[in-house]
Amino acid sequence: MLKKFKFNFFSISTSLFFITIFGISIASYLKNRALEFENVLEDRNYHIVVTGDYENALFLSQVFEGADSISANYNSIVELYVPQSFAQNESLQHLFDYVSFSNADAVIAFFPQNENLKDLVMPEKNDSQPIPIITIGNYHPQIPQVAFIGINYSEMGKKTAEEAIMLAKPDGKIFLLQGDIGNSSQNSNFMNSFYSALAKESASTSTLNITETVPREFELMEKYNIQAGEKIVFITLNEYAAVQTSQILSAYNDVHTDIISVGNSEITESLFQRGKITEIIAVDPKRIGQLAISEIFEYFALHNSNNYLNAEIQIRKAKK
Repeated sequence: MLKKFKFNFFSISTSLFFITIFGISIASYLKNRALEFENVLEDRNYHIVVTGDYENALFLSQVFEGADSISANYNSIVELYVPQSFAQNESLQHLFDYVSFSNADAVIAFFPQNENLKDLVMPEKNDSQPIPIITIGNYHPQIPQVAFIGINYSEMGKKTAEEAIMLAKPDGKIFLLQGDIGNSSQNSNFMNSFYSALAKESASTSTLNITETVPREFELMEKYNIQAGEKIVFITLNEYAAVQTSQILSAYNDVHTDIISVGNSEITESLFQRGKITEIIAVDPKRIGQLAISEIFEYFALHNSNNYLNAEIQIRKAKK
């Protein structure tokens, strides 16, 4: 026996109405955002967009600052287009769609390490010409990029060892919190360079200690035969380790401790500003922005550019 179904046309019509309103709102937002730059673009010939996901918002805002600082030299305007929260986070495709909609002349884009790029549609101008891309973050060879600005992990490993030795002298101890930095190849380059630089100065400091977690103060002093007042340097390779280390070391009273954070994030930056982290060793994002702008206009002039560039390593030390 067939059942009779009643359709609620009012409910369907209401749903369609709200979907339509939502679509109009999105289109209106994008149009208004693009119009924000029209007045400026009357005096500037080029529009460059810096974009990426919310997780890298701090880094991208600093890249934007660097790019914007020299934009007038190239008669250009730089726009930062990054989601304002996790709730508003967008896929790389949606970010690229905005770049196309705004008819930008070039884009500086952060590519996450595990981003699915299989069906990614590259941004295009209104006349269907591809928009030149400078990639930062992680290198993906399948992307038709003008240039990639990456990290010299060997140089970063060397500088990390040198800074740790300087903080530990004359006879302190160095502890490395286990963890990976970058992919397996990048991590290998970092660690090899780190160990090599540390070995050259082995006579001035104690042997490196590798640990999974930071012990309580009495456990540290007992296990590693550390005396009151002795210098201890902890090196963290990720945000989680930096937070854990700073929390546990805040309870130390007898041992002098320093933390070196390799890499930076919004959380580690906050810890650094509050004096919980002694040094941050990371790429200089503002310099990346400046370098990206230079590469874009070299490409405009010569139709070629450097394929792979290394970002400068920046060492920032907390005020004492």
